[in-house]
Amino acid sequence: MDNEGLPLYAQRLRRIRNERSWTQRELIRYMRQSAARHGTKLVNDDSLKRRISDWENGRKLPDERYQAILCALYEVEPEDLAFDEPNQQGWGKPDPGVMELMTRLESARAVDDEMLDLFRFQTNAIRLKDRRLGAAVVADEMSAHIRQVDQLLKHAMLPKQRAGLAHVLADASALAGWQGVDTESLHESWEHFERAKAAASIAEDPSILAFATAEQAYVLLELGQADSALQLIRYAHGENRSRLPALTRSWLYGAEAEAHAALGDGSASMSAMDMASAALPADPNDPDLPFLALNLVHLARWRGSCLVRLGDTEVIDSLTNALAGMTGFARAEAGLRCDLTEALIAHDRTEEARVHWNEAKKLSTVTSSARARRRLVRLSERL
Repeated sequence: MDNEGLPLYAQRLRRIRNERSWTQRELIRYMRQSAARHGTKLVNDDSLKRRISDWENGRKLPDERYQAILCALYEVEPEDLAFDEPNQQGWGKPDPGVMELMTRLESARAVDDEMLDLFRFQTNAIRLKDRRLGAAVVADEMSAHIRQVDQLLKHAMLPKQRAGLAHVLADASALAGWQGVDTESLHESWEHFERAKAAASIAEDPSILAFATAEQAYVLLELGQADSALQLIRYAHGENRSRLPALTRSWLYGAEAEAHAALGDGSASMSAMDMASAALPADPNDPDLPFLALNLVHLARWRGSCLVRLGDTEVIDSLTNALAGMTGFARAEAGLRCDLTEALIAHDRTEEARVHWNEAKKLSTVTSSARARRRLVRLSERL
């Protein structure tokens, strides 16, 4: 390009580098040395080379940080490089949309294994707080986390980056979907699960895809569409059955049991629970499946919940024993105490029922669980 057609700052940046006979690679090295002396950290070499090309071709004016580095390196003032000159030709001021796209693309390029680990850590931290404190406490944090990962995924180009970001997005979105079920924000919940499934497909992870699909069935259960919920869970389980780890299959059988219970089919429900127990691995703590918190205690709680839903209240002892394993799972404990309340009422043990009802109420307040509160209202009419 003819230098005369460039804005003045671009002409001077080209000229001062050429006067020193520096290549762009040499300029990058000297810029890093200058930045280090001033305690400033720069982007990687490829990104920095693109920026130098943008500056010297008039596509983009260096920001104040890079202006300071260039002035220090070349031992000149900002006006010597025409950084303060009015932009008469409109050079260096691209469309704001283009600027935003370039920024997002560069941010996505910076995603590496360390960054992906950080995003996974953030999801797990939100999950832990959600289990103990409920969805309301982490709502803003969850929304910001999903929005950030979603934007990075949309602008990531390399398959490894896209797969890693998609897995994080699928996990976080499925968690947000479950929070929506619990707070009875069912339309939002459905949308979260749709995003989770799409991301899981990009990640090519059959386990998180099956999990998000089956969790979405709980929206249907809340809408009273148990038949459709059962069909969806069975589809999730059967689609990639041979590729699913045992822990995922155990959870899917448990979800199927709950759908059968909602339909009043006790035999099918208990059969599914038996298969869930049989599929549960000896060590259910799988670091690759952080979204699945499942062990013998949780299965006992799940079985008891199904039995209560089916009208079988001879589960007081097993539910009481399961309470000890609910530490750190406030939402699950609230549901278990509701089950206990219902079973105790059926046996005319009203005082004991009231104790569990009160504890469930406290937990539902902490977790902002609309599902638990709705159930507590129904139970209060029987106390």
